[in-house]
Amino acid sequence: MVIILIILAAVFAGALGLHAYKQLQIRRRQRMSKNEYNTAVILWEYARLVRDQIDDATRQGKGVLDFTRIAVPHSKGYRVSLELIGTYFRVYAVPNKYNRTGRLSFVTDSTLSVRAADRTGHSASADDDEYQGDTIG
Repeated sequence: MVIILIILAAVFAGALGLHAYKQLQIRRRQRMSKNEYNTAVILWEYARLVRDQIDDATRQGKGVLDFTRIAVPHSKGYRVSLELIGTYFRVYAVPNKYNRTGRLSFVTDSTLSVRAADRTGHSASADDDEYQGDTIG
């Protein structure tokens, strides 16, 4: 009788542990999806700001950008960087910890089209598909 109770307790503990693990995985996927979506929005807003600053500098004939107005933003779980080449630019976002903070890498440029792909923690390219903004619940 004691052996049966011990076996039942072990089975119950195992089932409870499996359930907890599945819940952890679901929460992680939801967090990553939220991080990815927020990062895409931040990238688009930042790219629009940079494009406006470049357009203003070009119209005014300055030829110099005021970098105090276009500081690279912070995005939870992602490293964001700006590549500026003359009047052309690209903004990249790569997960800080691949498969923990996000899976998708992002890139946008002066076209303001945010592109994303699972690049296993490496930078996305302009050839990747446009991000559609899918989120999990």
